[in-house]
Amino acid sequence: MSWPNVLSHWPSIATAGAGLGMGGLLKTLLDHRRATRLQTDEVAMSLVQQLTRRVETVEAGAAQERVLCDANLAVLRHRVNNLSGSFGSLLLMIEMAPDRAREFATKIKEQRAMQEQTEATEKASLAAAAITGACSKGVGV
Repeated sequence: MSWPNVLSHWPSIATAGAGLGMGGLLKTLLDHRRATRLQTDEVAMSLVQQLTRRVETVEAGAAQERVLCDANLAVLRHRVNNLSGSFGSLLLMIEMAPDRAREFATKIKEQRAMQEQTEATEKASLAAAAITGACSKGVGV
């Protein structure tokens, strides 16, 4: 407690000192300090509770974000595996029958078109999950 703060309450302190003597003055000062400390403690505890709620919200959002990132990585991994498999198949077919390379390339393109449709469906479902999660939390997308 600072002296300017104590001195701002000089009328009540002076009244207590004059009417009750030094004991009354001391009691008034102690009561004032106790009330000030209680008010400070209440403010500090409300801030702690508010920060605790914010941390819980952030942690829940981080967990959901982690799940979405893992799902996106799985889609990318799937795509890389598809591309690698298609490329390996094309090379093998060309090595086995180089004269039919054009035919093999057409088949691989058809296969890749189907894979791209599947990948687009996976991406759309992930986007829908992200939007649903954001809307359930009340976050604008």
